[in-house]
Amino acid sequence: MADKGTDPEDEAREVIDTQLKEAGWVDLEEEGGDTGFKREYPTSSGPVDYALLVTGKPIAVVEAKEAKKDAYAALTQSKRYAKDIGTGENYAGRYGVPFVFTANSDEVWFQDLREEAPRERKLRNFHRPAGLEQFLKTDYKAAKEWLEDTPIRESDANLWDNQFEAIQSIEESLQENKRRMLVQMATGTGKTRMACAQTYRLLKSGYVNSVLFLVDRNSLGNQAESAFKNYDVGPAMKLSDIYIIEQVEDGVYPENADIVVATLQGMYSLLENHDELDIPQDAFDFIISDESHRSIYGDWRVVLNHFDALQLGLTATPATHTLSYFNENWVYQYGYWQAVDDGHVVPYETYRIQTGITMDGLYYEDEEYNPEDLENKITVPSTNRLIAEEFRKQSGEDEKTLVFAKNDRHATELEKIFREVYSDKDDRYVKKITYTTDDPDGWIKRFRNQKYPKIAVTVDMVSTGVDVKPIENIIFIRPTRSAVLYNQMIGRGTRTCDEIGKEKFTIYDCIGIVDYFSETPPFNTYRPDGTVDEEKSGKKKREDDEDDEIIVADDVQDHLEFSGYMFETKDGQELRPDDYVTHFERYVRQNQSEIEAIKIIMESPEALKRKHLRELNRKLQDEPEKFSEEKLQKAYGQEMTDIIGFIKHALGEDEFPTTEDRVERAFSAWMQDKDFTEAEREWLNLLKRHFVQEKVIKKEDFNYVPFSRHGGWNSAAEAFGGEEELKDVLQELNEDVILA
Repeated sequence: MADKGTDPEDEAREVIDTQLKEAGWVDLEEEGGDTGFKREYPTSSGPVDYALLVTGKPIAVVEAKEAKKDAYAALTQSKRYAKDIGTGENYAGRYGVPFVFTANSDEVWFQDLREEAPRERKLRNFHRPAGLEQFLKTDYKAAKEWLEDTPIRESDANLWDNQFEAIQSIEESLQENKRRMLVQMATGTGKTRMACAQTYRLLKSGYVNSVLFLVDRNSLGNQAESAFKNYDVGPAMKLSDIYIIEQVEDGVYPENADIVVATLQGMYSLLENHDELDIPQDAFDFIISDESHRSIYGDWRVVLNHFDALQLGLTATPATHTLSYFNENWVYQYGYWQAVDDGHVVPYETYRIQTGITMDGLYYEDEEYNPEDLENKITVPSTNRLIAEEFRKQSGEDEKTLVFAKNDRHATELEKIFREVYSDKDDRYVKKITYTTDDPDGWIKRFRNQKYPKIAVTVDMVSTGVDVKPIENIIFIRPTRSAVLYNQMIGRGTRTCDEIGKEKFTIYDCIGIVDYFSETPPFNTYRPDGTVDEEKSGKKKREDDEDDEIIVADDVQDHLEFSGYMFETKDGQELRPDDYVTHFERYVRQNQSEIEAIKIIMESPEALKRKHLRELNRKLQDEPEKFSEEKLQKAYGQEMTDIIGFIKHALGEDEFPTTEDRVERAFSAWMQDKDFTEAEREWLNLLKRHFVQEKVIKKEDFNYVPFSRHGGWNSAAEAFGGEEELKDVLQELNEDVILA
């Protein structure tokens, strides 16, 4: 007699039996007890394939389907059984159990039927009994009401506006039952602080019970753990006083923690390489992935997909794949230039160092090498030394500087060369910080918090997330084709630092990296791509995993081709100083009859007021070249000339007097053949210093330092013999200083 084979649905049920048992549900018909599963459980519309019971009471139903049938589509049937099961309960006005599952031998779908709960989703397996009990205890309706009724500022009055807006956007998305959310905030604008505030609100409201915060490396994990533990939640209380906050370390999983901080690599290892551990999929109900561009690739995706949790992605540089993973739910964007305008981060300028070899490559021992071969097939010590020497000439002394090398061998070579160039400095002045460095995390802390090292040479280790506020210079001797990584590397310099009065940072581009990314200039709001193969695969190449065979051309002498500031336009193009000057002078000549300030400077300078200068600066900034006094000083090589001097030069004046010289000349000419009392001369010295800084003066200025310290307007008027006499003096000075 022919074998008719096994029924496909029976095969599916065998798989489902196994999955339920693995999740902790026992077969109640075989083993007895009151928590487990029963097959063919009766309902008024027919038996459902499985009912899941906790302490003898049905809590969920499971509808089984054969492999070729759509498990998701069967949710409708599961809901019918949930409505007809007759438990005496009333969930969402019509259901006898709060949860439904559908499954075939390939996938499991789950839905919490309560009205305010997040919607259906696909799972890796069935939830544990304890997991469903925890879900049932979660009152989403009450939690949403708490979030809506409790002002964000009441939870944290010290949030920046952008952090407040991010939380507001996240919670609006949660009110809509969205499960994946992406927030873009520029590097240095407080993503971690925002994450702490949001986590506290979600835990306190009861919307979530356990949180996983994922980072990219150990040093960032340490920073995040400290940020969470020390987050202020009220008078003399920290977050760690209320919740258990621990970090995954050395393969140990802190199962009792409310907030777990872990690296992607560490959590992946726990899930895939530790069979003795059973971390259930309902262990976390909220996952925050910091710099989430990597967490959604290849192997790393296992970490996110393992857990049935809400997911919040944080990134400074979103890309297409990131948006796709988060279902296009880009809930908040806060870009770099907006953060600059708000004073949360500092702007940057670019300095280009080009040598003959970095521009054209070299021919060495009968072999031709392109610039791309440097530090890959061949190294030229002279080139690296030339870069280090030129950097020292052009930069300020004792400025925190981050040098990006191509690989670990290159980093070692650069450390040696920079130490030679800075041989007059402390022995700790220059330090290589890579994965091969002894105690790299300790050196990162020293670089961040202590006087030394001043110059850190790295490859990847300090490229993302490491917060070293005093960094003023970033030197690129390492190429990359990843826009995401490029922005992260540059992002190390964006943070403000009041301790050193930091107003900007400088990118020293030694390999043409800024030009390479000219079509996607730094910190654009949206990155259409920008990933490298190793990131897509989820495999990160260790910086010390490299080919040791390299030619050392130590008998080659390189030479400097160009060294100077580059001026980036709004569309990402770079202008050399001469080109920047040409664009500026053309703009002034073409607009001299259109812009009021320029007309006044040339025709009636005595009428120039601050509002004219402000309007002029705004118009200059609005041009594609983003003209400014500071940039023009660099382009012209005239650091003491002001915007008025540059405009005069553009319109035909040959000299470049410094502002101080111009003011001194004006005062000397005006004071000639005049007699002044000692009191008047004291006031004139104050006025002279004011003109150097402000270009013009008006009555209101006497209300402020330094004039206010000497009695202000009334004292000045008394010194000059009356208000009218003082007004005449100021009018003459305003006219003569501008004309000078």
